[in-house]
Amino acid sequence: MKAKSLNLLSGQSVIWFLAVLGLVLIVYRFVMGLGAVTNLSDGYPWGIWIGLDILAGIALAAGGFVMAGTVYLLGGQRFHVMARTAVLTAFLGYLLFIFGLIVDLGRPWNIWKPVFNWQHESPMFEVSWCVMLYTFVLFLEMLPSVFERYRLEKLHSLWRMMVPWLIVFILGLFTLAMTHSPQWALAMVAVLLVWEGLIRLRIMPRHAEVSILLIAAGVILSTLHQSSLGSLFLIVPHKLHALWHTPILPLLFFFSAVMVAPAMVIFESLVTERTLGYKAHLDLLHAAARVMPYLLGVYLFLKLADLVGRGAVPHALALTPQAVSWWMEMGIGAVIPLVLFMTPELIRNRAGLFGTSVLVIAGVVWNRLNVAVVGVIVRPWETYYPYWAEVFITVGIISVGLLAFRWAMRNLPIHVEGESPHPA
Repeated sequence: MKAKSLNLLSGQSVIWFLAVLGLVLIVYRFVMGLGAVTNLSDGYPWGIWIGLDILAGIALAAGGFVMAGTVYLLGGQRFHVMARTAVLTAFLGYLLFIFGLIVDLGRPWNIWKPVFNWQHESPMFEVSWCVMLYTFVLFLEMLPSVFERYRLEKLHSLWRMMVPWLIVFILGLFTLAMTHSPQWALAMVAVLLVWEGLIRLRIMPRHAEVSILLIAAGVILSTLHQSSLGSLFLIVPHKLHALWHTPILPLLFFFSAVMVAPAMVIFESLVTERTLGYKAHLDLLHAAARVMPYLLGVYLFLKLADLVGRGAVPHALALTPQAVSWWMEMGIGAVIPLVLFMTPELIRNRAGLFGTSVLVIAGVVWNRLNVAVVGVIVRPWETYYPYWAEVFITVGIISVGLLAFRWAMRNLPIHVEGESPHPA
């Protein structure tokens, strides 16, 4: 027991050190500029911060909308005990994504401009609005935990009353921003009002604690920007390697985010059990694991069918760094986990569940780095590799997220229905 406590304390000290180091380097970046802490260039304006902090981070935060949609829209009530943890992870992930984006931008003081300067044909404009609004949705989803913790019953009641109307407003505004059509915006508002009216009349299902419109808004906004992140790379066929540049890249980005969600839920539950003493629901983790072979199988089919359909198989068979990285991504992140998740003896225990889930997570992270870094080709003599400060800024941002996650789990009622800490 004492050795375990010392190990946990030592791990927390390392995380604190990395978080402080990252924040110091971020201050240095803003004082001295991007060139002082990165190896970015005109040919490679996007590097590890985009590939890992943003593309991979957003994908790994997909557990929030997938779990919320499963519990409140698809009837998966037995997963309710995991919903708040998934939402917390998503909320922190999006806050860190926004923070990382500010660090990456050459002129971060202009980050507010998409709110007023509407570019209706730009996927980046759509992504910025979706992330902004979905972060607000996640904030709304997190508020009940704060209300319960500090016994703010009146504010909680006000939250229940106001949330549906807030959702109607932001989705109507979002429709107007995306279409530049008042008619479409009014149509969206009308549909949402009818939906909320049917819920209040109990003609449609109603949840006692959470607005169904709130959950639906999260699913809609997440679906749109998870795919639109892939759309960003469709405009650079001359820069992105043929192994990843495909018309269905938005679909692959969205589906891989959905695919990694159960793996992230398993990973979070087992890590939380190990470090914070909250007992994992193994029966629910096994249920999530049983879904993984289907998701991995469909993802593999989409990837291979796309490769064959585009005639890009020779690129996968060529002896190039991109081909090697593609095979590593597919093997570690899809093929091996598919085999392991189909082995009942392995996934019945915690170690098997944890290790196999880590492989899926690593595969999605590898995919995003391949698309944003490895697969980008500018000129044969120009290459990019992250500067050490880039790496430690990323590690520092992740460490801040881990500390915030630990604080929230310790101080807010994230675990529900009797899922209380057991002695470490």
